[in-house]
Amino acid sequence: YELTPYLRFGQQNIIAVKADNSQQPNSRWYSGSGIYRNVWLTVTDKVFVDHWGTYLTTPEVSEQTARINLKTRLRNTNESDAPITFTTIVSDAGGREVARASSENVVAKGSQAEIVQDLTVKTPVLWSVDGPYLYKAVSRVQRDGRIVDTYETSFGIRYFAFDREQGFFLNGK
Repeated sequence: YELTPYLRFGQQNIIAVKADNSQQPNSRWYSGSGIYRNVWLTVTDKVFVDHWGTYLTTPEVSEQTARINLKTRLRNTNESDAPITFTTIVSDAGGREVARASSENVVAKGSQAEIVQDLTVKTPVLWSVDGPYLYKAVSRVQRDGRIVDTYETSFGIRYFAFDREQGFFLNGK
């Protein structure tokens, strides 16, 4: 929920959350109502990566190289256009940078924009059931020389295939 219109900057604000399951059909068993997962408050700049704003795929994967396609949805709640620098850094499980992409963009006032980036990881460590290796894509929105938002996306690199004679293959095996 977007709470900005209801908050008063510089003053004490009280946020009350109520779980109401009265409109759900019930049975004699527990129907799962109430708050039973994490709840958090996210404070953002006026230009930010939207909630669940990244979509990452690995359309080309081999033992030698992997192409990563990242689509990121940015939101600008300003009343003016926002020139930004958008940078994504991909790190391996040890935190070492393995790929980087950066671009200059303008997000129109009061709107959303999608930024598409293609990155390449050389000799990727492939994700598998026995070795669930994860990379991290850290995307940064920069305005006027300062970082105003950071968004992290964890992902694995793997490829798979189905063969009607031999079945399912993960990373060629």
